[in-house]
Amino acid sequence: MDEVDIAILERLSENCRMHSTLIANELGVATSTVHKRIDKLHSSGIIKEFTIRVDPAVVGFNITTFIGINIEPTKRTSVIESLKAIEDVLEIYELLEPYDLLLKVQTFDVHTLKEDVLNPIAAVDGIKKSYSILTTKCHKESSLSIRKRNPPL
Repeated sequence: MDEVDIAILERLSENCRMHSTLIANELGVATSTVHKRIDKLHSSGIIKEFTIRVDPAVVGFNITTFIGINIEPTKRTSVIESLKAIEDVLEIYELLEPYDLLLKVQTFDVHTLKEDVLNPIAAVDGIKKSYSILTTKCHKESSLSIRKRNPPL
């Protein structure tokens, strides 16, 4: 990646709908260059997807819950695959402490959380214990933003 790629990523991370012509004009390159660079960034896996962010509360997902899970180490892969299949589980992270896995979940209400997420989690072979943390308000949520870094000294 060079400075042009980084500049393109900066602009797309702010607004994935930014038109290539506008990016090209800002960077002083041809629109075709921007198109080719975006295609290359996407095909190489640097850009995983082009998406939108929806306000969960506006569409009725009123409960955001983080769930810490301790698992049997020998069943790690099967547990993760089972958790991926639960629709309301948005993110799954492996941790060092205090849990083995941390999930981010969004549901309509506490009843849906229990029926569609917590009960299925409890039924997964290999899960030793889970701990739920229900949130009350989100003060900041954002996607990764590409920023220019100063070269190391």
